[in-house]
Amino acid sequence: MVAFACPPPARTGQARVRAEGAVMITWTLLHVLSMFIAFGLTVGVGVAATAISNSRDVRAIRAATKVAPALQTVGAVWLAAGLIFGIATAASAGFNFQSMWLVVGLVCVLLLLAIGIGIHRSWLLRLAKAAAASPDDHASAEVNSIIDEKLVQAAGPISGLIWLAAIAVMILKP
Repeated sequence: MVAFACPPPARTGQARVRAEGAVMITWTLLHVLSMFIAFGLTVGVGVAATAISNSRDVRAIRAATKVAPALQTVGAVWLAAGLIFGIATAASAGFNFQSMWLVVGLVCVLLLLAIGIGIHRSWLLRLAKAAAASPDDHASAEVNSIIDEKLVQAAGPISGLIWLAAIAVMILKP
């Protein structure tokens, strides 16, 4: 008869450390994954919608503004989820919630949500309404006016810089 040796039972402390490490890795994975999705659905859709609107092609603008607000909303939800997963990651890792990099990261996410909902989303909805009322062959004065809004034109690059700042503080942890 052959006897199989069983490994000795893990000490309680080692098992707990492994479990805590697995929890932190899971939260980190969920945080990073959700932020990648949020970035794609907010920045990617925003860049595409801006490029399409700058074409002044009313039919293309109508098509883009049918889907862009929904995609950006899903992106905002993923951004909020990423924030929650990030807080869970920080808690499971034992980070100090008063660390400057965590505070800056939180402020960046809140700014992205405020600019995204307050400026980008409202712009898309106004553009959709104006494009629906515009003739097919050329953009109406209202469509052109909405496309040329300086606040919206500035908000895109500002949002990009905020994303870069958020990513930098999460990676560098200054």
